[in-house]
Amino acid sequence: MSPSQITEDYYMILEVGQNATSEMIVAAYKRLALKLHPDRNLNHDTTKEFQLKNYNKLKLGQAYDTLKDVSKRREYDRRRPSINREYFSHQSTQTSRPDSTSTSRPESLSEAAQIAALQKLKHDRDEKWRVRKIAIELSIFELRRGIRQLEQEIKILNITLAAEAVAVAQKNSWGAWLLSAIYKRAEDSEEEKARKDRGIQERRIEKDMKERWLEFRKVSLKNEEDLLRRTKEEVDAADLCDNKEIQRLRDVMRAREQMERQEKERIERERLAKIWKEHQEQREREEAERFRKTPADIYAREQTQRRKESNGQKYTNFDFGNKGNGANRTSSCKHQGWWHKV
Repeated sequence: MSPSQITEDYYMILEVGQNATSEMIVAAYKRLALKLHPDRNLNHDTTKEFQLKNYNKLKLGQAYDTLKDVSKRREYDRRRPSINREYFSHQSTQTSRPDSTSTSRPESLSEAAQIAALQKLKHDRDEKWRVRKIAIELSIFELRRGIRQLEQEIKILNITLAAEAVAVAQKNSWGAWLLSAIYKRAEDSEEEKARKDRGIQERRIEKDMKERWLEFRKVSLKNEEDLLRRTKEEVDAADLCDNKEIQRLRDVMRAREQMERQEKERIERERLAKIWKEHQEQREREEAERFRKTPADIYAREQTQRRKESNGQKYTNFDFGNKGNGANRTSSCKHQGWWHKV
């Protein structure tokens, strides 16, 4: 497999830390292979997961083949930071760029669907980060335990070497020489001296190797702690970007809902204004009709009054005429005044 084709975090697949030993890698591979093997687990969901997800035989085999080989693992470790960045970048943009088979324009998705997709992306990222964090923290724990053990072993070796150095110095001192002459102490044989010297040299070499291992473990611990910090920063940055996008989409939804609400209110106001206008026009028409009919009624009443007054005046003139003439005509009446009594 060429380096350009590596896009998976093999340490995450095997659930081990970057400083895992060969024995830890082999044990992790066997554990996952047995756990997900369909012949060992008849659960259909586990079988499907074994076939479709990253923890299948192909991915486990690729991770195991790469990490168990020293040269391949060294090259992979050199490229691993860029692989992690590409992985999290791909996960961050996977949902924001929908599949072309489903839609040719991401804008065609509704804001609610985009928010749901981003939330699912965040959930998946958090799950992967949780697994990755556990693996890194386990590696950090093992490194710290190994460091404490090496420090204790180096401390014991230092005490032993110091005691042996004191014993050799005392043996070669003047006092020891004088006492040996007085008490006639038995000298060690050449073989015993060679054995002791060889033991001292072996302990010194062991101490030097353990100190080198201790320094390497401390560097590895710092690298793992830095990796944990950087990975968390990348996850937090991706979550922050998604949160901003979710907030923007929610703002768009609220703005659209506000516009729709304002449009409904405008339509309702126009409807009420139209009703009020129609009612006002109806009242104006009724008022105009009332004022239009009033002069005719007044004119009709005036005509009736005039006719009544005209008729009354005519009857009054007729009575007065008769009374005036009657007084003059009584004396000349041929009926001897009795007519007016009839």
